[in-house]
Amino acid sequence: MSTNDLDKTIDKLCEGLKPVKPCCPTRNGLLWILLVICYTSAIAMTIGFRENIIESMNKPDYVFELVLAFAIAISASLMAFRLSIPDCEKYKKFMAVPLTLLGVQFVWMLERLFFEGMGDIRVDWLSHCWMNTVLHTTIPALAVILLVKRNGASVMPCWMATYALIAVTEFGWIGMRLICTKDNVGEAYLINFLPYAILGIALGFVAKKLFKW
Repeated sequence: MSTNDLDKTIDKLCEGLKPVKPCCPTRNGLLWILLVICYTSAIAMTIGFRENIIESMNKPDYVFELVLAFAIAISASLMAFRLSIPDCEKYKKFMAVPLTLLGVQFVWMLERLFFEGMGDIRVDWLSHCWMNTVLHTTIPALAVILLVKRNGASVMPCWMATYALIAVTEFGWIGMRLICTKDNVGEAYLINFLPYAILGIALGFVAKKLFKW
């Protein structure tokens, strides 16, 4: 095929398409992270921080859990937005970072479960935990979907949806740990992570349709 024929073919394929401004996935990811941090903090202050927040901040285990969740949330957020563009091959080497940190969190949970057990779970956990979980995650989840669909065109929609879910989950979980006084594995992990597991299963079936071009 000659250069002239190739140019004509490209013109036909691009006929009717409007030029768009290239998006910067890192910038969009950082913007989303800033919005979520502000939103999570505002919700926590509105509901009210846990009564023993000062005492908890002096516990190494509690601080470790928050820092680990924050690291997972940041890395997963950046990966979600970097996978939202077609040219994402150069970012694949970083895909293991949030998954590795998530593995550390899972092992930590199992270690606590082995040595401490589930602990007591409140009878009214549904009204307390799940309602607050909805408040912490609804706006961030909608924001990441809108930003990705507006500025991105992913060729890896399932992976991108996975990292977006991890990011929303970890930020939401941090918010719950700031307001929920229960530190036992049963509530801190099982109950507070259960809604995200259900959401993840649902999102897996619609990821390709939700993030299609």
